[in-house]
Amino acid sequence: MDIQRLVDAYIIGLGDNADNSSLRQTLINHIVKGDMSLLELVQALGSYLASEEAGRRSKGAHVLSDVLTELPESAIPAQATTRLVQFFCARLSDATCVPHVLASISALQRLSSFTDQCSVDVLRALFKEVHVQSFQHSTRSTAYKLLDQIIQSHPQVAKMMGDDTVLGFAQMLDGEKDPRSLMIAFQIIPKLAKLVDIKNNADDIFDVVFCYFPITFKNREGDPSSISPELLKSSLRAAITCSAHFGEMAIKPLVEKTTATSQSVKIDAYETLTAATQTYSPEVFASEMEVLIEQIREDVVMASDEKVVNAALDTLEAVYSVVSPAAPLTSSAAGQTPEIDETTTSLDYVLKDAIFQLTAEEVKNSDQVGKLLLAAARSSAYNCNVVSDAVLPIVVERLGSAEVLTLRRELMDVLNYVLSASCDISRKAECLEADKDNLLNIYRLDASVPLDKEYSFLHITRLKGITLLILMPQFLDKNETSLALQTISRAAIERNEDENVNKEATHLLVQLSQSNPDQVQTTVLPMFFTALCEDMVAVHKIASLLNALGAIGVAASKVLLPILDGLASVITTGSLALSHYVPTLTTIRKMIETTAATTNGDTVCPELMTKVVAPLLSWISESPDTGHQNQHSIVVEIAKATAAVFSKLDTETQGQYLKPVFDRYSAIALDPDNTSDPLCQLLPLYSALVCACTPQTKLPVEDLSRYLGGLASAALKTTSAVHRDVSFEIIAATINKANAGTRGELTKSVLECADKVESGVAHILLRHWLARALVNCNDKAGYECVRWLLGQITQGSMYSTEAAEGFNIILGNHDWSVTPATHGVFKLLSKQRFYATVVPEITSSFKSASDDKIKANLLVVLTHSVQHMPKSVLMSGIEDVVPLLLSAIRLTSGSLKAASIRTITMVVLETPDTLMSKVSSSIIPLLIGSLTYSDAANTVQVRQATLDALSLVPEKYAYSVIHGARRDVLRALVKARDDRKRLVRADAVKAYNKWLNFGDI
Repeated sequence: MDIQRLVDAYIIGLGDNADNSSLRQTLINHIVKGDMSLLELVQALGSYLASEEAGRRSKGAHVLSDVLTELPESAIPAQATTRLVQFFCARLSDATCVPHVLASISALQRLSSFTDQCSVDVLRALFKEVHVQSFQHSTRSTAYKLLDQIIQSHPQVAKMMGDDTVLGFAQMLDGEKDPRSLMIAFQIIPKLAKLVDIKNNADDIFDVVFCYFPITFKNREGDPSSISPELLKSSLRAAITCSAHFGEMAIKPLVEKTTATSQSVKIDAYETLTAATQTYSPEVFASEMEVLIEQIREDVVMASDEKVVNAALDTLEAVYSVVSPAAPLTSSAAGQTPEIDETTTSLDYVLKDAIFQLTAEEVKNSDQVGKLLLAAARSSAYNCNVVSDAVLPIVVERLGSAEVLTLRRELMDVLNYVLSASCDISRKAECLEADKDNLLNIYRLDASVPLDKEYSFLHITRLKGITLLILMPQFLDKNETSLALQTISRAAIERNEDENVNKEATHLLVQLSQSNPDQVQTTVLPMFFTALCEDMVAVHKIASLLNALGAIGVAASKVLLPILDGLASVITTGSLALSHYVPTLTTIRKMIETTAATTNGDTVCPELMTKVVAPLLSWISESPDTGHQNQHSIVVEIAKATAAVFSKLDTETQGQYLKPVFDRYSAIALDPDNTSDPLCQLLPLYSALVCACTPQTKLPVEDLSRYLGGLASAALKTTSAVHRDVSFEIIAATINKANAGTRGELTKSVLECADKVESGVAHILLRHWLARALVNCNDKAGYECVRWLLGQITQGSMYSTEAAEGFNIILGNHDWSVTPATHGVFKLLSKQRFYATVVPEITSSFKSASDDKIKANLLVVLTHSVQHMPKSVLMSGIEDVVPLLLSAIRLTSGSLKAASIRTITMVVLETPDTLMSKVSSSIIPLLIGSLTYSDAANTVQVRQATLDALSLVPEKYAYSVIHGARRDVLRALVKARDDRKRLVRADAVKAYNKWLNFGDI
């Protein structure tokens, strides 16, 4: 082996910018195998490393760096590490070699043989010999990373070198401008401050760091090495606030930065001050307290930006938490304004202004004053006492005499903020107990909410205050709490001229249900259930009550079951009016679905099945005819709830429930002539249970193939649409979950039984359901069903319209049959395969068809197919589909027409160039025609979809492309602004404004 020849070839390759990877790997392999040593490689590079030419020395160091970077640790002897480190430290004085030498040292630093002495030698050479700022970014970055690595892996070395480490790092950083290097450097500073006492050199390190504050830059899009501006800001903030020794130098300039006109600078300064409270001494803040509080007050009162206000208030709270004393303050006499001593407490800076505002004839900026008091009060329990003791007597006294409604509300707003502080720190202010009677008199726990809209804003404030009294630790006794909850409940239940009162009361009950679930259960829920069961309850009130119960139940898991149990009970006991069954069951179903979808759904659902669903099933089974005109809707809502819960049960439990269900319903499902049996109307319950089974749950039938065949035969013969649909749902779900071999046998059995029955529309629907079961699991038999259906359409069958409309079944949503929630099998890329297979056939058939009815039915199939496709799938080959979608807009109506328009809108949004040639001549005229509300085809859904599309067009196309249609569009939109539906009118105004401002009139 000729080492020198390999080295020379490598050097030549560096000069020619050639790919040296094979040569590098050869050198590494020789070293690993022991054919040569690292020291022999260094000797072979001797003529280059010792050359008087800088370029040759650099190339020699480059070779060594490349090899060391990829050489495994086992190939580097421990004794060689020390000698190599000494060699590289000596080379750091050669500026030409520094970039590669630093890379070599970094490679050695990861070795276990890299000792503390090696670290000392490297740091001393780095600080003494390398002027970091004279090199390019890549080299500077390597230097910072090397220092960071040594600090992490050899912290005792950085600690032992002490001031030398700090001064050396400050020298490295001075003048750095690249954000990527600064990110590394800023992250080093807190580590140094933790290891080394930087007291003697704090000013040196602070000067080179704080000069970057506030730091701003724009990251480069598409650059993988780019860093986040926010991350850089937070790293600088951590560096500035990492040591108490920076406090005296940092606090004044930071406070000055809060006066900046730039909102981002303000926020940065406030957030840095907040972070500084964790490390800076209280005395540092005390010196600038008056100036800082004045600026915070100004920013909060001016309220120019919510983010600035929040940052300022966070700073106020954080600063007061460290500067205020912890000694108790003597409470002022009740009803007297506290006298503030200049030397008493730093809270005076806030309290003086607050007291001035609260004692003025007209209270100004009450919300801002309240926020400032809240931030100060919740900074500590002591501060909460101080603020409460100072403010409460004033507010109580003024509320006793104030008659103006606006003044009373402003005073109560401030009081609410003060009370909120006691809730936030989970500790009652000491002075509040003495003023309890006054507070109860102000908030009047037992008073009802006036119905007059004039008073509503005041009573919303009052309700918030009552809630705070409940939340305050150990303030109200049990009876008082019950009285307060009754007041809030009445506000939520009783109809008010201002709906905001009801909404706010409901929101407060949701909040209380999370903190006081037991009291809400015993006091609030009975009031709601009683209100539900009152005679002649208006529909809108029922909706409001059910929405409130739903929000409370979903928010607080402890009251969820009592609410569901109570709602189920008012139905099963007949306490609820018949007209309210459906909305109540809908509420139950939505709550159950929401709960079942959570992470703990599996643990909650068994209890829901026992206490809620099972009683509903028993009730409807015992009285299948409720006498309600929407009997089917009642059954379906119970079935949906059943499916949501039953799907979460384990296989064994499902099996236990299925046996009695099959005993009760299977005979009816298999008999096509039992349509008069009341239980026939309950078959959706049977379907929901069977379809929600896991694939592992065995149905209690001896011969599954025969059972499904019997269902198919009964479904094709029955005159009951419910019976037919239920049978098809069960067949589809069962076949979908079967394994591949069994699936084919079951499908064959079903089709053989179907062939024995006279053809009709049910045969069409059966193929739709089989296609749903098979297409979603990528079974080829599903596409045989699809082609059979397309054949019915292209051949002009008497059922061609039903065949087209039913394509929505194949890919559309269903409540429980073949869905992800009920364990349906959905293979990867099933929709993509359907699109790639079926859409070209539809396009081809449409182009070759001459009959208008066939074309219209094919467009229906296309619309049903594309509306359920993922956007990424739809955009593939969209050029061929667009002409058919435009035809669909002309020839379809209602939901299908709206779906076609939404698809066109998606194309405009994602790939506008695709429609460039058609937008002005074809698309816009079609959209204008779809705005005419006198045309029955243009439903509200169609008109809203059209306006969404028209609003998007000016954003995606240049004026030169669509200017010819602009006047026609504006005329159409003028008419649309007078549409009969308010939502359409609102959308029309938005679209009109966009087109009006698009180009010149």
